[in-house]
Amino acid sequence: RLPLLCRVYNERENIMSKSNNPLISLIVSVYNISKYLERCLNSIIEQSYKNIEILLVDDGSTDSSGHLCNLYQEKDNRIKVIHKTNNGLSSTRNAGLAVMQGDYVGFVDGDDFIDTYMYETLVKAMLDNEADIVQTGFRHIDKHGNLVDTITFKKASYTNLEDMLYAHFEEKNIHTGVWTKLYKSKLFENIRFIEGHVFEDFALLPSLLNECKRFIVIDGAFYNYVSNPESISRDKVNLNVIKSRLEVPLYVLKDIEKINKNFIEYAYKYICNSSIRGYYSLKRTKKIDKEAKKEYIKKIIIQYEKYFKIYKKDPSFKKQGLYGKIRLYFFPIIPYITYLIIEFKNLIRKFKKLIILKIPISINRKI
Repeated sequence: RLPLLCRVYNERENIMSKSNNPLISLIVSVYNISKYLERCLNSIIEQSYKNIEILLVDDGSTDSSGHLCNLYQEKDNRIKVIHKTNNGLSSTRNAGLAVMQGDYVGFVDGDDFIDTYMYETLVKAMLDNEADIVQTGFRHIDKHGNLVDTITFKKASYTNLEDMLYAHFEEKNIHTGVWTKLYKSKLFENIRFIEGHVFEDFALLPSLLNECKRFIVIDGAFYNYVSNPESISRDKVNLNVIKSRLEVPLYVLKDIEKINKNFIEYAYKYICNSSIRGYYSLKRTKKIDKEAKKEYIKKIIIQYEKYFKIYKKDPSFKKQGLYGKIRLYFFPIIPYITYLIIEFKNLIRKFKKLIILKIPISINRKI
């Protein structure tokens, strides 16, 4: 009986150990970011939480990024490298999701970096609250390593879809970016990123929230988002960006129609706002030729008019503030007025940032 009791005890201890020290899969997207990659990987390797699987997905880099991934794989047996042909950020994340082994999963873009205590803090919040998703804040860092802005969110616990969608679309307390969060891996059993677009996080979020039983928002900012114009996740304005402004909101619409039509006004509002942003981006850029600009401005206006006509009949439209209503009403009549309003707001925002002292930060600082 003693050997049997010992075996039962050991199995119980293994189960308890796994539940208190679950494996986290971290999916790191890599594409031509050799000058940023070492800082990113060092910040992951030095995490205070050690039970991590690090999946480096190289999206066909043409610089030394792929070689650096291989070198780090030799240094740390927690690292696995996937080399694939270039197909964009969504494709790298999907490749990681296909092979991950963790109980939980997180995403890091290879030009960003994270604080030492990030995943220790997130997994503790996950276990303490029996949550499916935990979110932290983030810092916006310029290419020189200086702090530009710190974005934090109101501490919260959401347990139903209605509250979560409201927190995302209206309160902005649920952030779109997948890199601010830790997820239970099972949420991704039937969910993948749409490929061929930017703003892919927007298309994914409603489906994830529908699968989520408890969403926790915690204090602090542990992720460092770096302004890198060469990154696959920070594309400058080009035709793919404009196409995504038109098409990604339609994926959101389909998702919400499938999940619960009672929340469809969020999709209509998002389509309208995305159209305005697309127009704004087209007016500002000089990297798209005039004929293409004319073509896409026409498409944007047509799509906007179609969905604004539906949205303004919805009872939720009456809850819009004055600024929101002015933007939405003026856009199809005189789009340039809306453009000027946005430019004015951006100038005010930039002025506020100018008076903030920029200070260098350390990746090993505990919040």
